[in-house]
Amino acid sequence: MVSPLKFLSDFRQRLHAAGIRFALTSGQACVHFGIQQTTKDSDWIIAPEDIGRLRDLLVQMDLSEDYKVVWRPICGAPCQEVFLGNGWTSHLAVIDKDSNEHHLDFFGKAPRVNVVEHDPDEPDIASRFVVAQMKKTDREKDWPFVSALARQSKASGDVRSIQHGQDADWLIEAWTQIPEEDRSSFIDQRPLLQLISSHPDRLRRAIMIEKHIWQTVNRSRYQAFQGPWKDFYRKWRREPGFHWPSGDCFEHQCRILETAAEKYELPVAPFSDLLRTAALTSARKDAADIFAATDEEINQIAPPIEVLMP
Repeated sequence: MVSPLKFLSDFRQRLHAAGIRFALTSGQACVHFGIQQTTKDSDWIIAPEDIGRLRDLLVQMDLSEDYKVVWRPICGAPCQEVFLGNGWTSHLAVIDKDSNEHHLDFFGKAPRVNVVEHDPDEPDIASRFVVAQMKKTDREKDWPFVSALARQSKASGDVRSIQHGQDADWLIEAWTQIPEEDRSSFIDQRPLLQLISSHPDRLRRAIMIEKHIWQTVNRSRYQAFQGPWKDFYRKWRREPGFHWPSGDCFEHQCRILETAAEKYELPVAPFSDLLRTAALTSARKDAADIFAATDEEINQIAPPIEVLMP
């Protein structure tokens, strides 16, 4: 039997052998850091320039006796640099000889991540800082991991953990370890940190408002991809004999999807700068309405657009 851990080890070795730059992130990274017990899925940040090599590797795996590679029928784009490099995700399943199904999600430009960093102790894994960025989703269940990763990062001496802490008392204590000359740069990235010195009594409320902004922005981001994909899929499925995912070899599956994406004009980069600005404006308004917050208060809390949606 190919266990999930054995499969991950084998796949990592294959990525290295193919010269593909990657970082394992999200749930499996949290398992590695000891803050999550298990997960069936794996999320991979792939250097955009290596997406073509990734596709070739998956074709080779599908042709082997060990694995079958198939697309999963959910919102996602072809495994091509032009799509994944602009924020799309490819959702695949790799089925081993024992019929175990391993789900893999591939990113070229990972959401909320500016720079891909690796764990210094295990270079195949994304750093705690990067994983915390990816866990700032619209799902409430992900946020305890953000807090846990911040605590681990602080314990390891990474002062940037102040960007991810979700507990007011913890932030106040962590702030004392930030050199005075560095504090303004951290406030630029996370404005609510300015309240530690001026109005620490408002910090708990500010953390709730900030999280709401993150969650609202991420819903908007997902919708920016989901809407065009649904339009594309509705057009595609009207084709005579439509069947997806098909039972073809993976290489043929790729060609079918790529042809359909071109024919029915699946947009390469649906999350435009205009939509980014609209998403932030909507999130600020929503937070103001829910928390009865003034524009001045929101200005003291809302992260800049380049942090929320890099």
